[in-house]
This record gives sequence, structure tokens and C-alpha cells, in this order.
Amino acid sequence: MNDPSLAFLKRLIDTPSMSGYEEAAQAVAAERLRALGAELSVDVLGNLTGVWNRGGSPRVLITGHVDQIGMVVRHITDDGLLRFEVVGGVNPHAYFAHRVDVHTKSGPVRGVVARQLGYAQEGDAGQKAMRPHEHWIDIGAADGADARKKVRIGDPVTWVAPLERLGKKLVTGAGIDDKVCVFICLEALAALAADKQACSAEVTVLSAVQEEVTGAGAQVAAYASQPDLAIALDVWPFTSDVPGGDANRFGELKLGKGPIICRGANCSPAVVDLLCAAAEGEKRKVPFQLCAWPGTTPTDAAAIFRSREGVPTGLVGLPQRYLHTPSEAVHLDDIDHSIRLVAAAIRRLKPGMDFTRGKAILGK
Repeated sequence: MNDPSLAFLKRLIDTPSMSGYEEAAQAVAAERLRALGAELSVDVLGNLTGVWNRGGSPRVLITGHVDQIGMVVRHITDDGLLRFEVVGGVNPHAYFAHRVDVHTKSGPVRGVVARQLGYAQEGDAGQKAMRPHEHWIDIGAADGADARKKVRIGDPVTWVAPLERLGKKLVTGAGIDDKVCVFICLEALAALAADKQACSAEVTVLSAVQEEVTGAGAQVAAYASQPDLAIALDVWPFTSDVPGGDANRFGELKLGKGPIICRGANCSPAVVDLLCAAAEGEKRKVPFQLCAWPGTTPTDAAAIFRSREGVPTGLVGLPQRYLHTPSEAVHLDDIDHSIRLVAAAIRRLKPGMDFTRGKAILGK
């Protein structure tokens, strides 16, 4: 990854985009899509789509979700402290002592998440993971009246944890899930646009909203775009290369070993075959890992494959550590290989290709 690409990745990830409040990050993605010559549109929910090579065949949708987990202000005490509830699956050990920004109409207000310290509690109460309402956010307000001048009930809250290097090959920060996969989709489109080889497919890049809370973003956008096939991308936290990572439960999956191609009930066998063939057919083969997920995956792939009469959908996972914390971590090589994989799969698409299951069943 070159310096300009890394700088754009940092800008995208560092732009707050809590579920339901994704507009600022969508504006960053829109700049990139516009520069690549895509036709832009935004729907009622805030999904951003960019169509490239309009009229091509087949129609392929590639997507990552732009929303990130966070918190929302639920109550302002007379002492000027903010009580909150989490938005999305925030790790219960991840709140305490972290700096946050409360996003208000007047701009961000810095705060710190606090709770009663363990030594002040009796018995084993200090050892347990405390629930969200047992924490508070301290913004340094003099009292409740002072706090209410700055913050309103319902204001979104995100961690202050900018993207930074972790050694030579990892990057860490808050909001990597799943803005890194929006970045992969954008860079895959850039690779297609820069390639002199003609691309037959019409490509729709979707930066989806609300994956962490409703799943409605990808569902609505897939219904509207009517793709012939789709490739969803999301981070994949079930890795076996950390203490406690159990390969017997989730397979042997590691950072730096390439993107993960998922096989399972909501993953079309034909799209899985396309992705594997694309990885293996490149002059510089793209390393990849296979993962079995027998039921519905906890990703937008599950929403897309149910859209309209059904959409043949593939799922590419980016190996990640420390999901839903301020210190999510991914490997730069895996990002690069994911970009190459998606671009290579789209280049293999030709008019008339059928990704439904009819041929396997009816023999036609």
C-alpha cells in the first residue's frame, strides 16, 4: 500500500460514522467514487452507491459497511455526567477509561468513560464486567445545566482512537470494522478503472449503513440495484493466531495469510468458485483462506442474498483482531490481497454467466 492510499484509509477510518450517523464518512467515500467516474446516488437510509461502466453485463454489487459501533447519550445527570447506551455489539470490557467524542450540533465534545473503581467496591463486584448503565462519560461539566448546554439526549459518541501503525504490517484503531472494507471496494474499482483491459461487468460499489444495528442498509440497497451477483466484504474476527483462538471451532485463520473466502448457506457456490478461480488464476496468485460457516453469517451477505428473488452472494472476510474495541487491528498485506482478489474476480465476469443454482439442479 502506497502512502496516498494509506492516507486515504486513515482519513476514512478516522471520520466518525456511528450506525445511524454515517454522513461524514459517506462524504469522504463519495469524493473517491466521484474521482473514479462512478455515477453517485444516496438513498433514504443514507446508503451511498456508485455505478461504474453502466450498461455492462453482468451487474455485480461489491460492498462494505461504513457504520461503526459506538454509544449514544441516554441521560444527563444533575452532576453533569452523561449516562449512555451502546450502539452495536460493543465489547463490555472496552468502555472504561477511554477518551471519546460526543458529536453535537456545535461539534465534538471530548469526554472520558468512567466507572466506580474496583477498590471502592465490596466483594468481587470490582472484578466483573460492568454494564453500560454502570458507566458514565465525564465531559468536565460543572453541573447538569452546564452539560445540557453542550450535549443533547441522543447525541452519538465514538472512541478517540485514530488509525496508526502497529509494527511494520499491522494498523490499529477504532472503526476499522468495516470502513476498511469500504476502502477495499473503492480501491478495487480504482484498479479496474486503471486497467487497460476492458471490463465487461457493470460494477456497483455500495457503502452500506446500519449493518451493526439493523442490517437494513444493504438489504434496501441490494433491492434497488438488482445485481446479478454480489460480493460482500467484512472483517472476520474468528482468527486462530492469538491466545485462545480455537482452530477447532472456527478453522485455522491467521492475519497476513490472505483474505478469507467463506463457504456456507448464504454463500453462493458459483460465486465462491469465481473468487477461488480468480485468486488462483492470477499471474501473481492471491493467497486466500477458506472458512466454513454453515448458517447465516453475521454480515451484510445475509441481507443481500435474501433480496428480491435472491441474489447469488459471495463473502470475503478480512482477518481482524480485537473486534468492537478501540484497538481493532488488521494486516496491510491482507488489505492489498483483498483488493486484488475483488478486482480479479470482476475481470473474469462475462455476459451470459449464470450464478444461480438452476444448472446444477436442472442440468441446463
